[in-house]
Amino acid sequence: MFYHVLTCRRPALEDLPLNRLDRYIFSQSLRPLALITLCVSAVIWLTQLLQRVDLIVDDGGSLSAFLRIAILILPSLLVIIIPFAVLATTLYLLNRLMGDSEIAVMKSAGASRWRVARPLIFLGLLASLITLWINVDLMPRSYRQLKNIVHEVRADIARSLIRSGEFSSAIDGMMVHAEEVMPGGQFKGLLIYDFRDPEKPVTYMAESGLYRDSDYGPRLHLARGNIQRTAKDGYIEIVRFDETAVDMTDYQTLNIETVLEETERYVSELLHPDLTQQYDRAHAGRLIAEGHARLTTPLYALFFVILSAALMLRAPFNRFGYSRIVRRVIVIAILVRVFGYFLQSLAADMASMNMLQYLWPLGAIAVSLAFLLGLDNLGRRSKNQPLLPNQPLDDAATERGQA
Repeated sequence: MFYHVLTCRRPALEDLPLNRLDRYIFSQSLRPLALITLCVSAVIWLTQLLQRVDLIVDDGGSLSAFLRIAILILPSLLVIIIPFAVLATTLYLLNRLMGDSEIAVMKSAGASRWRVARPLIFLGLLASLITLWINVDLMPRSYRQLKNIVHEVRADIARSLIRSGEFSSAIDGMMVHAEEVMPGGQFKGLLIYDFRDPEKPVTYMAESGLYRDSDYGPRLHLARGNIQRTAKDGYIEIVRFDETAVDMTDYQTLNIETVLEETERYVSELLHPDLTQQYDRAHAGRLIAEGHARLTTPLYALFFVILSAALMLRAPFNRFGYSRIVRRVIVIAILVRVFGYFLQSLAADMASMNMLQYLWPLGAIAVSLAFLLGLDNLGRRSKNQPLLPNQPLDDAATERGQA
C-alpha cells in the first residue's frame, strides 16, 4: 500500500503527503519501541525485585507493600532504559525499511534524508521529554514514597523481627523470643535478654506483651512476669511485676534515616544543597553534578535517534544487510554515553566540568545532525554539481542504480 501511495505519480517535494509519511514511519516505530521497553524493563525489574524479597522474607512485610515497592522502583529503571530502547527501535525500523526497499521508494518520490528521519526525531524528542519528567519529578517523588514504605515495614517490630518460636535480634544488644505472635502487636510467652549495657544485662520473662508507640518512643509493654538481673554480690536478683515496659527507642533511631539520598532529591535540592547540613557539605560537589546530570541525560535519547538516522540513511545499498552500520552506531552510542558518565564523575570533584555535561551531548547532536543533512558534502557538491531547487540531499539515483 505504501509503495502505491508514493509511486502512483512522481510529485515534487512540496506536493508529497508529508503528514501521511510522518504518520506511517512514526506508527511503525511505536510497536517495536513498546515491545523493547517492556521486555528490557521486565528483565531488569525482576532483578531489582529479587534484591528486595527480604522485605517479605526477613522483615515480614505484606504483599501489598511489596507490590507498591515494585511499582515505585520502575521510574529509576525507565530513565536508563528509554534512551537505549529508542536507539534499538530506530535501528530496527530503519534496517527493516531499507531491507524492504521502502526507503528507496521514499527517496525516489523526492523525500530527503531529513524527511525520512523527521518522525523518528520527533520520537526522540518525545522520549527526551519523558525522561526529563522522570528525572525532575517522578523519580525523586517515587523514591521518597519507597523510603517511607520500607521504613513502615521495618518499623513494625511485631511483624518484622519477632516471630513465633524464634530468637531474633530486635536491635543491637537485645534478643527477643515469643511463643506466639498475634495480630496488633500482641505476644504470648515473651523472653527478652537486654544486654545493651554489657555490665548490667537484664532478662525479662512475661506471660504476654504489647508493642505500642508512645509519646516517649516505642515501648514493649509486658504483663505478669519477672525481671532477672545480677546483683552486686553476684547473686541473681528476681523482681516480679504485674506490668512494666521495655524501651525500644534504639530500634526506632536505628532504622530511620533523616538524610535524603541523591535519588530522593529534586533537581533544585541537588543544584542548591543545604550547606548547614553535614552530609550536604561533605558531598556538595557530587550532589550538584547529579543535578546537572538529571538535566542532560534526556539529551542522549535525541542523540541516539539522530546518530542512527544519519549513519543508516547515508549508507549505500547493500543486499547483504546493514549489520556493519548497526554495530558502528551501537559502539559510537555506548562510547558517547560512557564518556558522559565519566564527565559526571569528574564534575563531582571539579565544578567547572558541569558545563561539559551539557556541551558534550549537545555537540554530539549537532555533529550527527550536520551529518544527517549532508552539510559535510555541500562544499564538494557546489564545486562539482550544484543542487537543483527540489533535489533531495541524498544519492537516491545512485542507490537505485546499484539496486
